[in-house]
Amino acid sequence: MDLTAFADRRLWDLIDHVSFWVKDRAGCFVWVNRNLAEQAQASRAAIIGTKDSDWFFNELADVYMDDDFTVLKTQQAIINKPELVMSADGEVVWHATSKFPYVDVSGAVAGTYGMSQPMVALGDLPAEYVDLSLIVSYAREHLTAGVTVEAMARKANMSLSTLERTVARHLKITPLKLLQRMRMHRARHLLTTSHLKVGEIALDCGYESFSSFSRAFRQSYGCAPGRLRSASWKPAS
Repeated sequence: MDLTAFADRRLWDLIDHVSFWVKDRAGCFVWVNRNLAEQAQASRAAIIGTKDSDWFFNELADVYMDDDFTVLKTQQAIINKPELVMSADGEVVWHATSKFPYVDVSGAVAGTYGMSQPMVALGDLPAEYVDLSLIVSYAREHLTAGVTVEAMARKANMSLSTLERTVARHLKITPLKLLQRMRMHRARHLLTTSHLKVGEIALDCGYESFSSFSRAFRQSYGCAPGRLRSASWKPAS
C-alpha cells in the first residue's frame, strides 16, 4: 500500500493516549503509531503485516475486524464508536474509535485507517453503553477480590439472564468470559512489567491458588506464566 498520503504519520507518535493505524484490504497492519504498539506490548516492526487477532483477544479482535470489513464494503466512515479496549497496563477501558476507507490515487479503496482514544468521562457514553460500563468498572475495581458474575449482576441490579444479554450484545461473549479475559490481561501485564512472584500475581488477579491460575493461563495463552519472563513472546491467535 502506498503511504504517501500519510507522509506526516510520525506526528501520531507524539500524541499521548491516541492509537493510530493503517491497514490493507486484508486487515493487516501497514503502519501503527507508538501508542498502539505499546498497547499490544510489541514493537512496531513486529506488528506490521499482522492482524488484530494476533495481538488482542479473539472476541475483541472480531469486533475490530468486523468494523474494518464494514468500512471497506460500504466505503462509509465509522465515527467515534464506543468500544472496549484492553490497555497496555492491563485494564479494560472505553475508547472512541473512528475508521475511514483509504482511497488510493487510482480511486480504489486500498484499505482502512483509523484512530482510537480514551473516553475519560462516563457522560461521554451513549445511553445504551452505560450499563455495560458500570459492569466493567465494577469488575475491574474488584478483580483482586475475586469478583463473581453473581456480584456483577447484583451491582447492576440485573438478573443473571439480563446481564448475559447485556454483555453478549456489546461484546459477543459471556460475563464469565469477560472476567477471565480481564484477569488474564492483567496477569500478562504484571508478568512482563513487575517483579511480583507468579503466585503473588495469581492472588492479585483474583485466583485462590497458583494451580488454578496456571491452568487458566495455559488455556488462554498455550504456555506457562513464567514463559513471559524468559522469552520473547506474543499471544496465539
